Amino acid sequence: MNFIKRTFLMLIALIAAVVALLAAADNSDEVALKFLDYQSPVWPISWWILTAFVIGVLFGTVLNLVSNTRLRMDVRKANKTAAGRTKELDQAKAAVPANEEQVADNG
Repeated sequence: MNFIKRTFLMLIALIAAVVALLAAADNSDEVALKFLDYQSPVWPISWWILTAFVIGVLFGTVLNLVSNTRLRMDVRKANKTAAGRTKELDQAKAAVPANEEQVADNG
């Protein structure tokens, strides 16, 4: 089953690469981006698209890293709390039979 998944993913990656190459070939016109008074260097449109994609991937990765770190810290805190509660429960269970034996001896 892993072989089929890997082959399928490789096929999808190959198709995506071909589509990207075709898009780059069709978008070879050189442009300069303008924002307010700033004008960027002249690059082909395909380079601008690729740059935007890479920046988006990096930004998404950083946000995912921050989110996962926060979640891992929450899980670690919850595990410590659960371990403490389990220890308290075990101590309470150990104390109950001792109290029952004392009641039986007194009765």
